[in-house]
Amino acid sequence: MATADTKSQILDTAERLFAQKGFDAVSLRNIVTVAKVNLAAVHYHFGSKQSLLHTVVARRLRPINEERLAGLAEAQTKAGKRPVKLERVLECLFLPLFRVQADPKVGPAFSRLIGRVLFDRNADLQKFMMSELAEVIPQFSAALDAALPGLPKEETDWRSHFMAGAMAHTLCNADLLVRFTGTDADASDYESTVRRLIDFTAAGFRAKVSPPPKKARAKQTPRKK
Repeated sequence: MATADTKSQILDTAERLFAQKGFDAVSLRNIVTVAKVNLAAVHYHFGSKQSLLHTVVARRLRPINEERLAGLAEAQTKAGKRPVKLERVLECLFLPLFRVQADPKVGPAFSRLIGRVLFDRNADLQKFMMSELAEVIPQFSAALDAALPGLPKEETDWRSHFMAGAMAHTLCNADLLVRFTGTDADASDYESTVRRLIDFTAAGFRAKVSPPPKKARAKQTPRKK
């Protein structure tokens, strides 16, 4: 097997196993056995299991993030001096992710893998993910702030947090939507899914800001003598 083929075989196998079983449950020996390569090949190409995991995630996530940033830059150019509309900002963020999910060769394993990445509490992986999003987060945060000039920064941050949860849940749990509602959430119709997600999220961002709850005042009850 050629070197490039060996590397791809290791990556494809690792991605599939990580997606199915989780990162901690898969060893390098599991990977080399299924991939039918020797352990030395993994060490040669990747050095360690953690480095292999980073490469598996990055090869899917980086093209998505590049497309996100390119789409936002194009939208900003077209908008000129005006802020990009909220729905367009959200489209730039969501569409590249769900388009990859719709790819029949990548989609099933990709959805499970991203689910593992988003919900795993591995500190090293979380740090790696933040480094991968180092350009995406500030640029999209700035675009959201510009699209919602009347919304306090704290509220924008909270609503962005809820948006990320909705995006992750929709990406990773389409089967639940089909099971409980009978809705056709097939990945091939990802544009309809994205449109619904945009409508829902935009409404959340534009929701009225509720006043902070009043702290309950401690009532002192006089003691009976």
